Amino acid sequence: MSSSSNSTEGSAQAQAGISLVALLTALASSAVIFGVQILAFILLKNKLARIFKPKTYLVPERERTDPPPRSPWGWLFAIFHFTDREVINKCGLDAYFFLRYLQTLLVIFVPLAFVIIPILVPLNAIGGRGPEYALEFGNSTNSADANVTGLDQLAWTNIRPTKTNRYWAHLVLALLVIIWVCGVFFAELKVYIKVRQDYLTSAEHRLRASATTVLVSAIPQKWLTTEALGGLYDVFPGGIRNIWINRNFDELLHKIHERDHVFQKLEAAETELIRKAKKAQRKQAAKDEKEATKRSKLKPLTKQEKEQKIENENKIAEKLAQSGGTSTGDPHQVPHTVDEALEEERARARAQDSQQEPQQRQGKFRIPIVGDGLAAVGQGLGQGLGAMGQGLGKAGGTVFGGARTVGKDFNNQLETTNGFINIDRQSIAEGDLYDEFGRYRGPDATAPYGSGIEPANFEKMSPRSPSVSSEVQRANSQDNKLPGNTVRKTAYPLGGDATADAFTQHVWWKFWQAPSGGFASPLPTGYEDGDEFPLTRKDGGKTISEASAKNGHEKTSFWAKIKSALPFFGSEDKPPQEYPIAYNPEYKEDSGTAVWQKYLKKNDRPTHRLARFSWTPGFLPGLPLISKKVDTIYWCRGELARLNLEIEMDQKHPERFPLMNSAFIQFNHQVAAHMACQAVTHHVPKHMAPRTVEISPNDVLWDNMSIKWWEAWLRTAVIVGVVVGMVILWTIPVAWTASLAQITSLSSKYHWLKWLDNIPQNLLKALAGVLPALVLSILLALVPALLGYLSFIQGSQTGVEKQGYVQTYYFFFLFVQVFLVVSVSGGIVEFLGATAANVTSIPETLAGQLPKSANYFFTYMILQAMSTSSGTLLQIITLILWFVMPKLFDNTARQKWTRNTTLPTVTWGSYFPVYTNFACIGLIYCVVSPIIIIFAIITFALLWIANRYNMLYVSRFKLDTGGLLYPRAINQTFTGLYVMEICLIGLFLLARDEQNHPLIPQAIIMIVAALLTILYQVLLNVSFGPLLRHLPITFEDEAVIRDEVFERAQARRLGIEDADEATALTHDGAGIAGPGYIEMSNRNNAAPTHDRKFAKFNPVNIAQGAGSWAVRSGRTFRSKALGHNPGNGGGIDSTQPLQLRAKRKRRDIEAQQKIANALYGDYNDEIEDLTPEERDTLVKHAFQHYALRARRPTVWIPRDDIGVSDDEIRRTRDFAGRNIWISNVGAALDAKSRVVYGRNPPDFSEVDLINL
Repeated sequence: MSSSSNSTEGSAQAQAGISLVALLTALASSAVIFGVQILAFILLKNKLARIFKPKTYLVPERERTDPPPRSPWGWLFAIFHFTDREVINKCGLDAYFFLRYLQTLLVIFVPLAFVIIPILVPLNAIGGRGPEYALEFGNSTNSADANVTGLDQLAWTNIRPTKTNRYWAHLVLALLVIIWVCGVFFAELKVYIKVRQDYLTSAEHRLRASATTVLVSAIPQKWLTTEALGGLYDVFPGGIRNIWINRNFDELLHKIHERDHVFQKLEAAETELIRKAKKAQRKQAAKDEKEATKRSKLKPLTKQEKEQKIENENKIAEKLAQSGGTSTGDPHQVPHTVDEALEEERARARAQDSQQEPQQRQGKFRIPIVGDGLAAVGQGLGQGLGAMGQGLGKAGGTVFGGARTVGKDFNNQLETTNGFINIDRQSIAEGDLYDEFGRYRGPDATAPYGSGIEPANFEKMSPRSPSVSSEVQRANSQDNKLPGNTVRKTAYPLGGDATADAFTQHVWWKFWQAPSGGFASPLPTGYEDGDEFPLTRKDGGKTISEASAKNGHEKTSFWAKIKSALPFFGSEDKPPQEYPIAYNPEYKEDSGTAVWQKYLKKNDRPTHRLARFSWTPGFLPGLPLISKKVDTIYWCRGELARLNLEIEMDQKHPERFPLMNSAFIQFNHQVAAHMACQAVTHHVPKHMAPRTVEISPNDVLWDNMSIKWWEAWLRTAVIVGVVVGMVILWTIPVAWTASLAQITSLSSKYHWLKWLDNIPQNLLKALAGVLPALVLSILLALVPALLGYLSFIQGSQTGVEKQGYVQTYYFFFLFVQVFLVVSVSGGIVEFLGATAANVTSIPETLAGQLPKSANYFFTYMILQAMSTSSGTLLQIITLILWFVMPKLFDNTARQKWTRNTTLPTVTWGSYFPVYTNFACIGLIYCVVSPIIIIFAIITFALLWIANRYNMLYVSRFKLDTGGLLYPRAINQTFTGLYVMEICLIGLFLLARDEQNHPLIPQAIIMIVAALLTILYQVLLNVSFGPLLRHLPITFEDEAVIRDEVFERAQARRLGIEDADEATALTHDGAGIAGPGYIEMSNRNNAAPTHDRKFAKFNPVNIAQGAGSWAVRSGRTFRSKALGHNPGNGGGIDSTQPLQLRAKRKRRDIEAQQKIANALYGDYNDEIEDLTPEERDTLVKHAFQHYALRARRPTVWIPRDDIGVSDDEIRRTRDFAGRNIWISNVGAALDAKSRVVYGRNPPDFSEVDLINL
């Protein structure tokens, strides 16, 4: 282990004095890898549009980009044609600022290359410590005095003691580097603030709930009412629109996650049973046919006849998909369109009005409870399209009529689309009792109902529309404004200065109490209104009124209070909730003959083993003789029915769950949200803090909503300690991977590895060459995931906050492991121990170690640049996930649909640090070894090109932090400056002139420069800090003008305003369309204006030129793509190649148009596509807890022609009634018993596409 450890720690110093030939050899190997991957990308990019340009058709229309040219290098020029505004609109601020960060690094290093290299390289190389200098000592081998070889002759170490005056040039250029980098960073932060403010104040962004909503954490319990929070925050302009007080739905969330697992298991088991039965039926039919052929002495089927038979069976599958399917258990929770969501909300409003009158007669104010639900609002596309069981939908016994037609080339299409077949939109026949979604509309149809409780009477809180209790309204003379917060009422006269404690005698030994004369602590609005506010307190989920608390009927003991405050102890245990039986206990699965029994035996049914203990992780397999073996379908039916019933009952009674100490508050004005976020809210430290603005509803981490401030601090301390320990000790597993290269000799060293001698030596040698790199890559790949988990445990309440932690921790990890560990000889542990004993030795230690490692980073950076950039374009992992993984794991229709609709994404928290580390390495060595600047420029240029292509054509970004990671990346890049300054301080102190004196003046100047750099960074963050996240008040007026311009443009787009007038009005207001203004362009201005649903891109135009979107191979490709057919006798005329290319291009466009229309066609996927009424309806419930919005998922199984699928649906209905939604609509089995689909799942909702 010691030898392997030494090979890892300080390994970069082994390349000191590397020759130019060795460097060129490393470059040649990197160039070969780069060339092979680029060539493969050029050959495949037009044939596999699903892999290399899916954003041209397989995303909502706003995110689509025009396809790049089909020429080999046309894509390289096309990426330069996109403006910054287009990149922001189609990719988001994070993608834009990441590309800008790479561009900023080029802005830094390119000028430095023209200034530093021409000056320092000659100064370092001429008259240095080469062979001539060695001969002066009569010793050509003493490296302490001379014999500097290789690329080191161009670096710092080559300057002779007699020419130490040359180090003044290094000092001056180092100061120039510091000034230039600081100036660029200052300019970039100014640009960042401008771009972010323009984006946040755009009219499209201000429509979203995230623009006006603030998350308030650590709220004291007495403030946890909507009236208290409304009375506190109504001081900000515009008033309050919505308040969502969070509840602790951990128990309900656990049930939902368990249901997701169970329903996926049931879906897979049912699909497996149907496929097995169909295969057995085909096998038996083939056997019977073969015997019949033998008896009749007929010839076996020819190849053409077999192909015709397969084609006929595919047509049967097409008819099965077209003729509809069977569905049962739909509770009508899924609004498939926005119109259905509106109708559902109107139904809730009518039900609310019917309950309002008796409540008003009782003089009660009904507090809005978190859980007033719009089941329409799913988790958005990130958790709707990407997640298989979350945010899905509803049930009812139905039989669907119609689906979508299958394309002609069924089998080839299936091979290239991962199971997708095009099924045209059906037309509802006259007299059909089912609607277009297959829901039964006959006499026995049950009325739809929601998954949440009835909505509370909570109107928009604003100065014009108060929402207060009747008693408060009577007590307040201003009926048009929310009452302000009050102070405690006293039973004795006030003091002379109007204080409530004027007669309180102060006892000297009660040092923790303030002296008399102060005002009493503020009380929330409505706190003393007795039973009118039953939710102001909680006790294990049970509510206690203020009156009963005053009377002392229910008191909590001192120990109970302490116990409830301690982590992991919680409050008193609640009595178990009783639920009715969810299925028919008298139903017997074996009572009747099932259709599957005609083809399969009982042992052929899917089975699994249950975990022995409830705490056993789900990924661990069951153990024979210990874990109970059950029939998967039978067991999952019972569990899914039980969970569906319990979840929906809990969703209707959220008051059973205790309140959490956090809430979402939505204001009517964006400026009010930012003011509330920056204002000091509570009079006690760390209460009602932190406050976070610009939170997407899909980005909330609900599990961390109830963390207290002191718990967050404690978790942060623990996690920081864990990360530091992990970074330092990670060298142990890394060193262990190096020992795997000696696997052939390990058996002789360790007795317990004697079994390795039984393996052939050639195989061991092959493993020794592959295992170290493979295991090391796996270890490094685990780091971002592990840091992400630690960031979640730390208490991150949003995905943005979590990514910020990951960025900080991962950069720390990379800088230590990738830079320091390989640069410092003796290991990082010894280095840290030595520096801890003598801090002043850090500059000299780094100065003695780092210059020797410069040559290593030459090859490291260029290898990373070439392999990473070309690998980013080729997407080897994506190719494996698309062609290999589906054949192994994707068996159900939902799995295939998820694979098809989930595009590659980027986790920004772990993406930025990799390139920030490159930047730091370049800055550290730019003066010590100047030629590293050349490699840095090549690295950042290649990575900029590759990442720009991927972000425009490939990657889809579910999470956008609004560019918040960019300032942190800039601050982390200062690390490179600091290490460079420390290293130069040590080098100046180590250098000796002819009198053997160190270069004290240069070292002092560099120390001053380092201190000034620290001061500059501090002032930079203090100055820009408030503007990095929040908007200033000065932007509100301009934002209002933008809103007016946007409304006029929308009116023109919708055809309700004269076009000429709208055009003239669009250009009013100074600076509205000036430079730097970021506004989403009006799409499809030439589209008809009478209907907003047609104001979208034409899918044919979008897909034009995109190329083949799935691979075509073998004879099918050659016969169809090259046009070989019996009709032309194999001859090809001179005009045929052009015709074939046009025909192939047209077929590719049609295939892309079909899948795009099937998955995204006619959907309102943008919030600006909605009317104000639709927006208000969806935004009203945007921040409702996910546990209350989760819909019942559909068990989506394929339909077959032997009746197994229909029989399974019937048997599920007989067993579970309406408590399981199972459907085979839109999915079928082809001639090879593979699952095909042609539409979104039955529980998919249009609302899931809208980013609120």
